[in-house]
Amino acid sequence: MGEQAKKIGEKLEGYGEKLFSGFGWTELTRDKEIKCTRKGTHKKRTHGIDLLMSFWNPYLGGKQGIIVECKNRKMAGITQEKMNTWLNELINTIECTQSTEEMEDINLEDTNLCTGMLLVHANDKFDGEKFNSYLHHMNVPNRRNPINIFVAGNNEINRWNSLRDKILKDYSENFQFVYPSIEESNKELGEFITVNQLFSKYVFAQNIRMQKHKKNGQEYFLPITQKLIISFDEITKESFEYMWSMYKAFQFQDAEEMVFVFYPRTQDDVQYVQENFLKVLKQIKQPIKSEDEEKISIDFIDNRALSPIDTEGR
Repeated sequence: MGEQAKKIGEKLEGYGEKLFSGFGWTELTRDKEIKCTRKGTHKKRTHGIDLLMSFWNPYLGGKQGIIVECKNRKMAGITQEKMNTWLNELINTIECTQSTEEMEDINLEDTNLCTGMLLVHANDKFDGEKFNSYLHHMNVPNRRNPINIFVAGNNEINRWNSLRDKILKDYSENFQFVYPSIEESNKELGEFITVNQLFSKYVFAQNIRMQKHKKNGQEYFLPITQKLIISFDEITKESFEYMWSMYKAFQFQDAEEMVFVFYPRTQDDVQYVQENFLKVLKQIKQPIKSEDEEKISIDFIDNRALSPIDTEGR
């Protein structure tokens, strides 16, 4: 039983590395054991690091390190008590990783290491309502030095996997994430998705696709700039209006093509978007202009929780 659990855990660690590497993150180490530097507080001799990854965070102006703790269990084995225990273990591991000499062989120069992610996967039938209840009632311990912890379950894992596959399948090597201006920071582009973007309802991106032209019997290609807003929000008329307001706020209308990407949660969502998205934008206080409408296209990310459906865009 222990050996089988170890194999399942290793499989999830490999999956996590593949998933996050697909978003531009770098694996620094995995399956590393370190000595506990706070035995009196943590009541442990060692800590285990499943995955240590890093990515460039434009809002920090440097590299952000993140320790990913991977748990793969049957849903019955994911309990409130277990979630609280895993959270505490992850925070303790981060604290010791910050100070242990055993990390000296890993290049952590200029890396901010105060973030962790608890990746919890149910390998049978996932109960999202119960999982969210656990999140709501988790006991988060206070620390003198703040540590940021993100928790992801099956829904987040599936969503990220579908996003990564969508980018690889339908967009070019010139695809970049957009980091909007926040508190006087400059808007930037990059190949890395930040951990905050992973948990956001909306992700901004830019893609350069090459469009074929023909003149005097000669074929040639010209770059077309696409500005994308990817929505993981519930699909409603209000969310359509909000997406358009953000699109204007970030001055994306200068793009040659404006792409709105949706993640359907039900069988009816795709049809609802196709029938109502433009209709809603034409009925708001400041309706879209005809020249903007001509530049708009609609796209969808495959939701693996649904049966195969027609997600053909506009």
